[in-house]
Amino acid sequence: MMPWQMPRIRKKEVIMEYKSILVPFDGSDSSRNALATAHGWAASTPDAKVTVLYVAAVPDFDSTPFILAEEMSGMGRASEARFDAMRASYLAFQRAKLESMVSKQFGSADGFDLVVEQGKPSKVIAGYARAHDVDVIVMGSRGLDAVRGTLGSVSYAVLRNVECPVLIER
Repeated sequence: MMPWQMPRIRKKEVIMEYKSILVPFDGSDSSRNALATAHGWAASTPDAKVTVLYVAAVPDFDSTPFILAEEMSGMGRASEARFDAMRASYLAFQRAKLESMVSKQFGSADGFDLVVEQGKPSKVIAGYARAHDVDVIVMGSRGLDAVRGTLGSVSYAVLRNVECPVLIER
């Protein structure tokens, strides 16, 4: 039998429907690309939900510079209630900033679940994915850490620590 006489084998088309899409977002070009990809997937899948997760830095009120600033100001040490209020205000500010960045890209943040959490980014992302039964993570890679190669340290750590598929955008 000659090659042109061989029966054609049809490839089975696999269509994946991701209902819960997590996009860790830091405002970088690669995270904006990841958000655009996730938005496109969600638009073609009924009932899909895109969660945009921003991991904010944790204010360290017990750090030496903060304690020195308190002493130098003459105000004295703030109460835990005051620290809690400052943390809440900080998270509200970060959420408003996230909403603004997403709205700037899409004209509105409607249709996205916006979440702001604090901690080490790779641990927060992996923990969120596990706790919320995420189907796929679509994230950017800034690739700033030469030790981690071209992926970047956060995307590399997430890739190693989650069970769901991860798409890394540049």
